[in-house]
Amino acid sequence: MVNRFPEARRTTINDVASLAGVSKATVSKFLSTTDYYMSQETRAKIERAIEELNYHPNALAQGLSSRRSYAIGVVVASITNPFYPELVAGVEEVIDPAGYTLLLGAIAESKAKEAAVVRTMIQRRVDGAIIASATMRDGGVQQLVKAGINVVVASRELAKPVADTVVIDNRMGGRLAAEHLRQHGFEQAVYLTGPLDVLAFRHRLEGFRSVYGEADGALHIARSSELSDATEAAASLLAGLRRPAAVFAASDTLAVGLMTAAHSLGVSVPEDIALIGFDNVWVGQVPGVSLTTVDSKARQVGAVAAGILAERIGRHPSGSPGGRTPPERRVLAPELVVRGSCGCRRTATT
Repeated sequence: MVNRFPEARRTTINDVASLAGVSKATVSKFLSTTDYYMSQETRAKIERAIEELNYHPNALAQGLSSRRSYAIGVVVASITNPFYPELVAGVEEVIDPAGYTLLLGAIAESKAKEAAVVRTMIQRRVDGAIIASATMRDGGVQQLVKAGINVVVASRELAKPVADTVVIDNRMGGRLAAEHLRQHGFEQAVYLTGPLDVLAFRHRLEGFRSVYGEADGALHIARSSELSDATEAAASLLAGLRRPAAVFAASDTLAVGLMTAAHSLGVSVPEDIALIGFDNVWVGQVPGVSLTTVDSKARQVGAVAAGILAERIGRHPSGSPGGRTPPERRVLAPELVVRGSCGCRRTATT
């Protein structure tokens, strides 16, 4: 004989309505919308009933009735890159108070993972998606848009603007780094970058080249911006680099890769190599690293992107017909954070 515990009866919306002394429809409107007029007295009664009964709405049922999933998808390139957790934290600051669940997808450089993430977000009918991965193909973004999902592209740009975009001014960031190295007296410098098919890396190069032309600004490319590839590329760069020298790394991961390679080769930063990174991730703030870097405002980019997405969802729930306004593009200004790796001895407030 199998012993079974008696199943507790699930509290229903009817129980809430009965205790509050209102109709089921009134409770349903209270739970599903914020713009439906209801007296403060009625709202208070429903809130007390929900608390007394410990009632939790069935999110799946709510979604089916309102054509909303109350889920936001966020696509990043890698969860090991410290830039992305900072951006996601900015997204969460906005969506958590609004009652949304975050679905995170990391695609690296895998077309199969990208296809799976796109398919999952369409199948789960997310109300919106924030695409932050620099490696995601434009076609994947277009699939989400065609599926009727509200999309905001964050910290990257598309060749054809089919979605709202929030981006840092990468050209300005590259220029800020190059100008600082010039002020240190370096007439020549090297730009260490990940693949130039990533638009942000190209724009940072353009900013760098606005100060150092092709003759004075050497270019060195890593296979990817992953730390292992960055370290390998940096070791190759350092082996043939006359010192002292100046290097602008297109990401903090590339900069840390150069520091790692320099340590193994007995090369000193900043005495032998003046170094500036890009992103201002937390690793650069650690004493002993003290990385001078361009702040790409990852958290702010994430928060602004989530704010735009919330507005889009409010005006145009996913899957509803027509009425979309043209995509907008917001550009945030980067800032140079001066620490020790460039040769400056002062430490900027971060």
